[in-house]
Amino acid sequence: MSDFNHNDHFQDLFESSQDMICFLKIDGKIDLVNPTWLNTLGYKSEEVIGKSIFEFIHPDYKNKYLQHRTDIIETNKIKSIEIGYLTKQNELVIVEGKTGCRYEMGVPQYTHCVFKNTTNKQRSEKTVRESEKRLKAFLRQGPDAVIIINEYQDILEWNPKAEAIFGFSQKEVTGKTLTETIIPLQHREAHLNGMQHFLKTSNGPILNKTVEITALHKSGKEFDINLSISNVKIDDGWLFIAFLSDISERKKTEEALIRKEAELLQSKILEEEKDQFISIASHELKTPITTIKAYTQLTLMMCGDNHVSLRKNLLKIDQFSNKLNLLLNELLDVSKINLGQLNLSKTEISFNIFLPDIINSIQQITKHRIILDENVSVQIQADPLRLEQVITNMVSNAAKYSPGKNHIIVRSFIHENEIVVSCTDFGIGIASVHSEQIFNRFYRVDNSTTKFSGFGIGLYVSKEIIKQHGGKMWVESSEGEGSIFYFSLPL
Repeated sequence: MSDFNHNDHFQDLFESSQDMICFLKIDGKIDLVNPTWLNTLGYKSEEVIGKSIFEFIHPDYKNKYLQHRTDIIETNKIKSIEIGYLTKQNELVIVEGKTGCRYEMGVPQYTHCVFKNTTNKQRSEKTVRESEKRLKAFLRQGPDAVIIINEYQDILEWNPKAEAIFGFSQKEVTGKTLTETIIPLQHREAHLNGMQHFLKTSNGPILNKTVEITALHKSGKEFDINLSISNVKIDDGWLFIAFLSDISERKKTEEALIRKEAELLQSKILEEEKDQFISIASHELKTPITTIKAYTQLTLMMCGDNHVSLRKNLLKIDQFSNKLNLLLNELLDVSKINLGQLNLSKTEISFNIFLPDIINSIQQITKHRIILDENVSVQIQADPLRLEQVITNMVSNAAKYSPGKNHIIVRSFIHENEIVVSCTDFGIGIASVHSEQIFNRFYRVDNSTTKFSGFGIGLYVSKEIIKQHGGKMWVESSEGEGSIFYFSLPL
């Protein structure tokens, strides 16, 4: 190759070429490489000259290159090949080009090759292939229906999800337009106008947005969908990619929830109006009742001992005025609870003194003998008036629902860092199906409605008072054998 080394023209071409040029001796050792070859693989000239070319060929391509080189030496033909080199950093470089063999007097002297580095091209093509593969997988397996149309509205892509949602197969829609298949009659004109407007202005009001609209199933049924459309310019035309999902079940659920919320809101408004009415009515009724009671007591004071019948009637009026006043107070408490206005005024209470005082007061107005069987000596924080209201309600109920019996047993004791108060009667008892419901507002057991007076709100108010103290209220009962009502308060 001495001629080559001394020919300035070829020397300049060799050194400035963007291709990788290499001359090999017949035994495969490197005789000469150009700067592009060295720079591409990251070597210096002294690192490669005299070494076998196979030290720089990727292992996957060695056999291929060996066979190729043998062929060109034996046939003296220039042939094309694609192989892989290894860089100094052990990275793969893909090249493609032609190789040939130089003969003198019929004897092979050396081989030469001119290669282009196609690594980036290979990677780019691989990336495109992988992208196409992922796109096809997405179209076939994606969660949404995907429909692609051109600017003439021809359907180009119709994935399996679109088949499932709309009922049309890919074969049935190929060559058809959306207006012939899934766009309802009332939307077709707007669709056509929107397409024409976009082709003139490149502006579409629903492009790249998600909208809710209706579509047609193959059966003719119209249903709700979510629709999102993107557009892309391909060569001289536009493609439109639509992502669609069936939201008909979701819409039904939303509508059902809206109806339910409306019903609950209406019920809440009615309850609030009822509570407001109860509160106002109770306040208004308390004034005449108080007046009646005042005049009754004044008349009793003026009435002498000779008017026995009159006094008796006046005492009845006073008694029933008290009862009516108690019922009105319970109604007021119910409205306060529901309006969140039942406030507590807590103070320290010595329970061993507090409970007997209440029992003595109740004993004055009941024929049943109230037995305080057990009473614990403990200090608690509570609203004394409200707590007295609860205990009075428990004992009064015990007396009311045990007609013909002569005693009631009251106890207080400590259990698991709580004070527990119980009231035992031996009356009609409560069936198990009613044991939880009796604490509901206005609930009364059917067989007691006509026999016993009251609104069925005393236990509801009592339980709410105990609940606001951080305690619990419950009952243990057997029908026909009596009941034990309990409440507990934290110490």
